This record gives sequence, structure tokens and C-alpha cells, in this order.
Amino acid sequence: MTVRSTHTSTWVVCGGCGLQRLQPYPAPEVLAAYYNDSYREKDDFAAVGLSVSHRVRYSADYEHRLHEEYALSLADVGISVGGGMRVLDYGCADGGFLGFLAGREIESENLYGVDISPQMVDVVRKKGFNAYTLADQDQLLGEMFDLITLWDVIEHVPDPLATLRWLRPRLAENGRLLMQTPRIGLLSDALGDRFEHYLPLEHLHLFSREALCEASRRAGFTVERCASFGANAPAERIAMPYKLAFDRLAKASDQGATQLAVLS
Repeated sequence: MTVRSTHTSTWVVCGGCGLQRLQPYPAPEVLAAYYNDSYREKDDFAAVGLSVSHRVRYSADYEHRLHEEYALSLADVGISVGGGMRVLDYGCADGGFLGFLAGREIESENLYGVDISPQMVDVVRKKGFNAYTLADQDQLLGEMFDLITLWDVIEHVPDPLATLRWLRPRLAENGRLLMQTPRIGLLSDALGDRFEHYLPLEHLHLFSREALCEASRRAGFTVERCASFGANAPAERIAMPYKLAFDRLAKASDQGATQLAVLS
């Protein structure tokens, strides 16, 4: 599968587990520059007909909808947040999820984030949360967390297994790790290059359910629960009520284009 925008990306498929990965991988300095270069303002994907817009997602007007999405995903996998929980949001971007948690009476001192972009980390710190870049994330080696989240992050990292293995010792006893990531399978096969998660340069790995569970187990986790949602039917292309019907069917049949995994 090859998709072109300002970058050209080609994904190749593992014949064993169904994992798809970018070939070749971008150089580390290319990735670092991409995420630091006004990432929240990027709309590069419109050129290839995708509805993904960072400018919209990171806008103040979208915050309420973003919080609704977090609440729905947590409810889908039975995770409750609040009280004195200590939480690490790995790939925290501008701190959207940490802000969601702060609105649920979790004290800022118990909220942590890690991100590739020093610009994003500065934003998160200004919001009053603890934040670290990848370069200084080892300052967290002595910390333990009740909940670790990766919201649409694992597909962006160059070495998903190493990332999960680094996170495993950070999980407190009876803690949970929650991943949300695109799902390769029925919908991606049907949609081909119209599958909205083939994002040039950004998505380095796309997981089937089997590949995600296998990587989690290899990193030392137990997979407790999985779910999925979304028919990859953007409102710009699929009118209501058809979009709603497609989304409901994808969720009910667990064939959604976005998957959730709870690990312990």
C-alpha cells in the first residue's frame, strides 16, 4: 500500500501476524523535525483526500468532543478514573487527556505525560502537569502509575515492542495500561488506500488484533480486554444516518477501524 502527500509512504505486510509497517522507516531526525514543526497546525493529508486534520483536533472548539471520545473509550473497556490515581499519558501531545483527567478531580501533581516534541512538552508544563520529552523520560524510572495510556500513539513509535517493555515496570500493582490504535483487518482490506489510517510519515506500524496482542504479550503484559469502534466512515463522505449505522455495526461486531486493548 502506497500513499502520497507531501511525503510518500509505503506499508508492507508481515505474512505471519498481519502487522503492517512503513518501508523504509523515516530517519529519526526527520520524525523529530516533523513533530516539532507546528504539528498542531498540520493539514497535510487533505491533499490525498483524507479527513484527518490536526488543526481541527487540537483546536479549542474540539476540546469538548475530544473529552467525549475519551469518556466513551474508557467506558467501552470498563476503566474508571478519579480520586488519587497516578496516571502517565505516553504520547501526551498538548495534554488533552491530562486536562480531561484534571476535570475528574485527579490532582495535577499525579498527572504525567511524555512526548516526542519539546514544543508539546512545554505546552503541557504550562498547563500545570508533569511532562517529559523522550530524551529525559528516564527520569520516570522510579515512578509507578495506576493507569498508563497510549492514545493513538503506538502506531507512531519506531519500536513498539521496546516502548511497551519500557512502560511495563512503570505499571503499579493492579494497574492497567490502555492502548488505542488503528486496527488492520476487515475494513482496511475493503477500503485499501481510502482507509484513513494510512497516514504518510506519521503511522509507522499498523496492527491487526492478533499482532497487537502478540506484541503486548512479548512485552510482558497480560491482555485483559479488547474492543473496537468506528467504521472509518468520515462524515465528509458518508452522510447521516448511514454513517451512524455503519459505526454502530462496526462496534457491535467488533470489526471497528480503531481498537482498544487493556493490559495488566
